Amino acid sequence: MKFRLFLSVALLSIASIGFAQDWGTLKAKFILEGNAPTADKLNINKDIEFCSKHKLVDETYKIDAKTGAIQNVVIFLSPKPGSPKPKIHPDYEKATEDVVLDNHNCHFVPHIVILRTGQKLVIKNSDPVGHNTKADFFNNTSFNDLIPAGGSIPKTFTKAESAFMPASCSIHPWMSARILVREDPYAAASNEKGELTIENIPAGKWTFTVWHEGCGFVTSAKQGGKTVEWKKGKLDFEIKKGSNDLGEVKIPVSVLTKAK
Repeated sequence: MKFRLFLSVALLSIASIGFAQDWGTLKAKFILEGNAPTADKLNINKDIEFCSKHKLVDETYKIDAKTGAIQNVVIFLSPKPGSPKPKIHPDYEKATEDVVLDNHNCHFVPHIVILRTGQKLVIKNSDPVGHNTKADFFNNTSFNDLIPAGGSIPKTFTKAESAFMPASCSIHPWMSARILVREDPYAAASNEKGELTIENIPAGKWTFTVWHEGCGFVTSAKQGGKTVEWKKGKLDFEIKKGSNDLGEVKIPVSVLTKAK
Protein backbone atom coordinates (compact mmCIF):
# COMPACT_ATOMS: atom_id res chain seq x y z
CA MET A 1 0.00 0.00 0.00
CA LYS A 2 2.82 2.37 0.91
CA PHE A 3 4.60 1.53 -2.36
CA ARG A 4 1.47 2.36 -4.40
CA LEU A 5 1.07 5.67 -2.58
CA PHE A 6 4.73 6.52 -3.19
CA LEU A 7 4.40 5.62 -6.85
CA SER A 8 1.28 7.77 -7.26
CA VAL A 9 3.00 10.76 -5.68
CA ALA A 10 6.06 10.27 -7.88
CA LEU A 11 3.96 10.08 -11.04
CA LEU A 12 2.06 13.22 -10.08
CA SER A 13 5.35 15.03 -9.48
CA ILE A 14 6.69 13.95 -12.87
CA ALA A 15 3.45 15.04 -14.54
CA SER A 16 3.54 18.45 -12.88
CA ILE A 17 7.11 18.95 -14.07
CA GLY A 18 6.14 17.93 -17.58
CA PHE A 19 3.31 20.43 -17.69
CA ALA A 20 5.26 23.25 -16.05
CA GLN A 21 4.96 26.49 -17.99
CA ASP A 22 8.04 27.75 -19.81
CA TRP A 23 8.48 31.48 -20.41
CA GLY A 24 10.29 33.49 -23.05
CA THR A 25 11.36 37.06 -23.75
CA LEU A 26 10.58 38.82 -27.04
CA LYS A 27 12.92 41.50 -28.37
CA ALA A 28 12.85 43.68 -31.49
CA LYS A 29 14.50 46.77 -32.92
CA PHE A 30 12.69 49.04 -35.38
CA ILE A 31 14.54 51.12 -37.96
CA LEU A 32 13.11 53.42 -40.61
CA GLU A 33 13.92 52.69 -44.24
CA GLY A 34 13.93 56.01 -46.06
CA ASN A 35 13.99 59.65 -45.04
CA ALA A 36 12.26 60.51 -41.78
CA PRO A 37 9.10 62.60 -42.17
CA THR A 38 9.31 66.19 -41.00
CA ALA A 39 7.53 66.83 -37.72
CA ASP A 40 4.47 69.03 -38.16
CA LYS A 41 4.62 72.49 -36.61
CA LEU A 42 2.40 73.11 -33.60
CA ASN A 43 0.28 76.18 -32.98
CA ILE A 44 1.32 77.24 -29.46
CA ASN A 45 -1.51 79.63 -28.64
CA LYS A 46 -2.06 79.20 -24.88
CA ASP A 47 0.27 79.99 -21.97
CA ILE A 48 2.67 81.15 -24.66
CA GLU A 49 5.32 82.52 -22.31
CA PHE A 50 5.82 79.15 -20.65
CA CYS A 51 4.92 76.65 -23.37
CA SER A 52 6.72 78.22 -26.34
CA LYS A 53 10.16 77.95 -24.75
CA HIS A 54 10.12 74.13 -24.87
CA LYS A 55 10.50 73.79 -28.65
CA LEU A 56 7.50 71.52 -28.96
CA VAL A 57 6.86 69.49 -32.12
CA ASP A 58 4.28 66.93 -33.16
CA GLU A 59 5.30 63.60 -31.59
CA THR A 60 3.58 61.21 -33.97
CA TYR A 61 6.95 60.37 -35.55
CA LYS A 62 9.83 60.25 -33.10
CA ILE A 63 12.74 59.04 -35.21
CA ASP A 64 16.46 59.36 -34.58
CA ALA A 65 17.84 61.33 -37.53
CA LYS A 66 21.21 59.55 -37.40
CA THR A 67 20.26 55.93 -36.76
CA GLY A 68 16.69 55.83 -38.09
CA ALA A 69 15.50 54.29 -34.80
CA ILE A 70 11.71 54.52 -34.52
CA GLN A 71 10.25 55.25 -31.12
CA ASN A 72 6.75 54.17 -30.06
CA VAL A 73 6.28 51.16 -32.29
CA VAL A 74 4.10 48.89 -30.17
CA ILE A 75 3.93 45.10 -30.12
CA PHE A 76 1.17 43.43 -28.15
CA LEU A 77 -0.05 39.87 -27.80
CA SER A 78 -3.25 39.24 -29.78
CA PRO A 79 -4.67 35.76 -29.13
CA LYS A 80 -6.87 34.59 -31.96
CA PRO A 81 -10.63 34.55 -31.28
CA GLY A 82 -11.59 31.44 -29.34
CA SER A 83 -8.04 30.62 -28.30
CA PRO A 84 -7.08 30.42 -24.60
CA LYS A 85 -5.96 33.56 -22.82
CA PRO A 86 -2.24 33.67 -22.00
CA LYS A 87 -1.13 32.72 -18.53
CA ILE A 88 0.27 35.54 -16.43
CA HIS A 89 3.76 35.09 -15.04
CA PRO A 90 3.92 35.33 -11.24
CA ASP A 91 6.30 38.31 -11.46
CA TYR A 92 3.54 40.32 -13.13
CA GLU A 93 0.98 39.28 -10.52
CA LYS A 94 3.24 40.86 -7.90
CA ALA A 95 3.74 44.05 -9.91
CA THR A 96 1.45 46.76 -8.58
CA GLU A 97 3.41 49.91 -9.46
CA ASP A 98 1.47 52.88 -10.76
CA VAL A 99 1.69 54.05 -14.37
CA VAL A 100 2.26 57.80 -14.68
CA LEU A 101 1.04 60.11 -17.44
CA ASP A 102 2.58 63.51 -16.81
CA ASN A 103 1.60 66.91 -18.21
CA HIS A 104 5.18 68.14 -18.46
CA ASN A 105 6.52 71.15 -20.38
CA CYS A 106 3.18 71.40 -22.17
CA HIS A 107 3.21 67.91 -23.62
CA PHE A 108 2.31 64.44 -22.34
CA VAL A 109 5.05 62.15 -21.02
CA PRO A 110 5.05 59.42 -22.15
CA HIS A 111 3.32 59.79 -25.48
CA ILE A 112 2.20 56.14 -25.45
CA VAL A 113 0.77 54.71 -22.22
CA ILE A 114 0.28 50.96 -21.71
CA LEU A 115 -1.29 49.50 -18.58
CA ARG A 116 -3.33 46.56 -17.29
CA THR A 117 -6.86 46.54 -15.93
CA GLY A 118 -6.77 47.23 -12.22
CA GLN A 119 -3.43 48.99 -12.47
CA LYS A 120 -3.55 52.61 -11.33
CA LEU A 121 -2.94 55.38 -13.83
CA VAL A 122 -1.72 58.56 -12.11
CA ILE A 123 -2.19 61.66 -14.23
CA LYS A 124 0.17 64.37 -13.03
CA ASN A 125 0.76 68.01 -13.80
CA SER A 126 4.41 68.95 -13.30
CA ASP A 127 3.94 72.35 -14.94
CA PRO A 128 3.36 75.73 -13.25
CA VAL A 129 0.26 76.20 -15.44
CA GLY A 130 -3.05 74.38 -15.26
CA HIS A 131 -3.90 71.49 -17.60
CA ASN A 132 -6.86 69.26 -18.14
CA THR A 133 -6.66 65.69 -19.37
CA LYS A 134 -9.48 64.38 -21.52
CA ALA A 135 -9.61 60.71 -22.51
CA ASP A 136 -12.32 58.88 -24.42
CA PHE A 137 -12.93 55.15 -24.09
CA PHE A 138 -15.22 52.49 -25.52
CA ASN A 139 -15.35 50.07 -22.58
CA ASN A 140 -14.40 52.30 -19.64
CA THR A 141 -15.71 55.60 -18.32
CA SER A 142 -14.37 58.56 -20.26
CA PHE A 143 -13.14 61.56 -18.30
CA ASN A 144 -12.21 65.22 -18.69
CA ASP A 145 -10.54 66.47 -15.51
CA LEU A 146 -8.83 69.72 -14.62
CA ILE A 147 -5.41 69.16 -13.05
CA PRO A 148 -3.99 72.22 -11.29
CA ALA A 149 -0.28 73.02 -11.29
CA GLY A 150 1.53 70.42 -9.21
CA GLY A 151 -1.61 68.29 -8.87
CA SER A 152 -2.47 64.70 -9.81
CA ILE A 153 -5.49 62.44 -10.15
CA PRO A 154 -5.70 58.61 -10.04
CA LYS A 155 -7.64 56.51 -12.54
CA THR A 156 -8.30 52.77 -12.76
CA PHE A 157 -9.90 50.79 -15.56
CA THR A 158 -11.91 47.60 -15.15
CA LYS A 159 -12.15 46.56 -18.79
CA ALA A 160 -9.62 46.15 -21.58
CA GLU A 161 -9.79 48.35 -24.67
CA SER A 162 -9.33 46.88 -28.13
CA ALA A 163 -7.67 50.02 -29.48
CA PHE A 164 -5.42 52.88 -28.44
CA MET A 165 -7.62 55.52 -26.82
CA PRO A 166 -6.83 59.23 -27.42
CA ALA A 167 -5.92 61.60 -24.60
CA SER A 168 -5.75 65.36 -25.02
CA CYS A 169 -5.70 68.68 -23.19
CA SER A 170 -8.55 71.07 -24.01
CA ILE A 171 -6.59 74.02 -22.65
CA HIS A 172 -3.56 73.27 -24.84
CA PRO A 173 -5.04 71.62 -27.96
CA TRP A 174 -1.70 70.57 -29.45
CA MET A 175 -1.15 68.08 -26.60
CA SER A 176 -1.97 64.44 -27.35
CA ALA A 177 -1.21 60.93 -26.13
CA ARG A 178 -2.53 57.40 -26.60
CA ILE A 179 -3.64 54.98 -23.88
CA LEU A 180 -3.86 51.20 -24.28
CA VAL A 181 -5.65 49.26 -21.53
CA ARG A 182 -5.07 45.50 -21.57
CA GLU A 183 -6.00 42.43 -19.55
CA ASP A 184 -2.50 40.97 -19.82
CA PRO A 185 0.96 42.55 -19.51
CA TYR A 186 2.34 41.37 -22.84
CA ALA A 187 2.82 44.67 -24.65
CA ALA A 188 5.61 47.21 -25.05
CA ALA A 189 6.55 50.34 -27.01
CA SER A 190 9.97 50.85 -28.59
CA ASN A 191 12.31 53.31 -26.89
CA GLU A 192 14.50 56.08 -28.36
CA LYS A 193 16.84 53.39 -29.75
CA GLY A 194 13.95 51.66 -31.50
CA GLU A 195 14.22 48.72 -29.09
CA LEU A 196 11.53 46.95 -27.10
CA THR A 197 11.40 43.95 -24.81
CA ILE A 198 8.43 41.95 -23.52
CA GLU A 199 9.41 39.57 -20.74
CA ASN A 200 7.93 36.33 -19.41
CA ILE A 201 5.58 35.48 -22.27
CA PRO A 202 4.23 31.92 -21.99
CA ALA A 203 6.06 29.67 -24.45
CA GLY A 204 4.06 28.61 -27.49
CA LYS A 205 2.78 29.82 -30.84
CA TRP A 206 1.19 33.24 -30.54
CA THR A 207 -0.13 36.04 -32.72
CA PHE A 208 1.17 39.54 -32.05
CA THR A 209 0.02 42.89 -33.41
CA VAL A 210 2.50 45.55 -34.55
CA TRP A 211 1.15 49.12 -34.34
CA HIS A 212 2.33 52.70 -34.74
CA GLU A 213 0.35 55.90 -34.35
CA GLY A 214 1.40 57.19 -37.75
CA CYS A 215 -0.03 54.30 -39.74
CA GLY A 216 -2.09 52.22 -37.35
CA PHE A 217 -1.28 48.58 -38.11
CA VAL A 218 2.21 48.04 -39.49
CA THR A 219 1.43 45.86 -42.50
CA SER A 220 4.84 45.43 -44.11
CA ALA A 221 8.49 45.44 -43.07
CA LYS A 222 11.89 43.96 -43.89
CA GLN A 223 13.66 41.32 -41.84
CA GLY A 224 17.05 40.04 -42.93
CA GLY A 225 16.67 41.89 -46.22
CA LYS A 226 13.40 40.13 -47.06
CA THR A 227 9.99 41.78 -47.18
CA VAL A 228 7.38 40.35 -44.81
CA GLU A 229 3.67 41.09 -44.98
CA TRP A 230 1.59 41.37 -41.79
CA LYS A 231 -2.13 41.52 -42.59
CA LYS A 232 -3.72 44.04 -40.22
CA GLY A 233 -0.39 44.12 -38.40
CA LYS A 234 -0.67 40.46 -37.33
CA LEU A 235 2.58 38.59 -36.79
CA ASP A 236 2.62 34.86 -35.98
CA PHE A 237 5.62 33.92 -33.90
CA GLU A 238 6.61 31.02 -31.67
CA ILE A 239 7.91 32.01 -28.27
CA LYS A 240 10.50 29.58 -26.99
CA LYS A 241 11.98 29.33 -23.54
CA GLY A 242 14.63 32.02 -23.07
CA SER A 243 15.38 34.85 -25.49
CA ASN A 244 13.47 35.33 -28.77
CA ASP A 245 14.67 38.11 -31.04
CA LEU A 246 12.89 39.47 -34.11
CA GLY A 247 16.15 41.23 -34.89
CA GLU A 248 16.33 44.51 -36.77
CA VAL A 249 12.98 45.24 -38.37
CA LYS A 250 13.07 47.90 -41.10
CA ILE A 251 9.82 49.73 -41.77
CA PRO A 252 9.65 51.61 -45.10
CA VAL A 253 8.68 55.25 -44.72
CA SER A 254 5.82 54.65 -47.16
CA VAL A 255 4.33 52.13 -44.72
CA LEU A 256 4.92 54.20 -41.58
CA THR A 257 3.28 57.31 -43.06
CA LYS A 258 0.51 55.66 -45.10
CA ALA A 259 -2.21 57.29 -42.98
CA LYS A 260 -1.00 60.76 -43.95
